[in-house]
Amino acid sequence: MRWSPAGSVAVIALGLGVLSPPVLAQAWSGNIKQPQQASTAKALNLSEHLSRIGARFFGAWTCPACVRQMELFGKQAAVLVPYVECRMPEQRPNEAAACREAEVRAYPTWLLPDGQRKEGVQSIDALSRWSGLD
Repeated sequence: MRWSPAGSVAVIALGLGVLSPPVLAQAWSGNIKQPQQASTAKALNLSEHLSRIGARFFGAWTCPACVRQMELFGKQAAVLVPYVECRMPEQRPNEAAACREAEVRAYPTWLLPDGQRKEGVQSIDALSRWSGLD
């Protein structure tokens, strides 16, 4: 194996927390438009945290604000966001039922397992604070 200065710099930077570890690519399976920009490290951490704690993002494929919300996460983090589609009852009946059960009144709606909710587009920083990540 040959020594590479570029590889050494990346390992050192990763050790110092400068670079984020690589995220395995996942296929986009969302109903709303796929984000085009790359995710920030903070957005990736937040999407993993939200999934881990059981938070949910209720939205609709017809909702421009939901598209904006997903854009804030970026391409890589968006696949990890715990998204529930509310406006496709025939194609996704379980998700539509979850929306009714959660009494979703507006899109987007964020819901924590303890019942706390936020409506409207939220910044990454606001969601981080609200969900207990920061």
